[in-house]
Amino acid sequence: MINYIHQFILDNRRRPTEAEVGALMKSVANKEPGKTKPESVIARMEKSKAHGALGGQKKIPVELSPNAMKINDLLRKNICQRDIAIILDLSPRTVQSIIKKKCLPRPKDMILNYKPTKWG
Repeated sequence: MINYIHQFILDNRRRPTEAEVGALMKSVANKEPGKTKPESVIARMEKSKAHGALGGQKKIPVELSPNAMKINDLLRKNICQRDIAIILDLSPRTVQSIIKKKCLPRPKDMILNYKPTKWG
């Protein structure tokens, strides 16, 4: 790769101004082919398409287990994870892992097996 700034100094016997450096960089960007994006960047872009603007929740509705449904309902009523663990007789780590794996709390339309009850 050619050092265009060094070449400019040799040709003109002076350092380039800021505007000239910008013009050199722009000409280099137009001349040389772009560097391909690494797979990690492409994977991140695909992941952002799947999650979108839903605040980290997946666009695809999922089916929840009975415990996950209960945890989701309790989280939507602003009950903390520690209290949920006591209510459902689960360990706090189990509650935390279910919340993380299923992206809880979820709205009703993001749950496949949601059955409305007369209480809400």
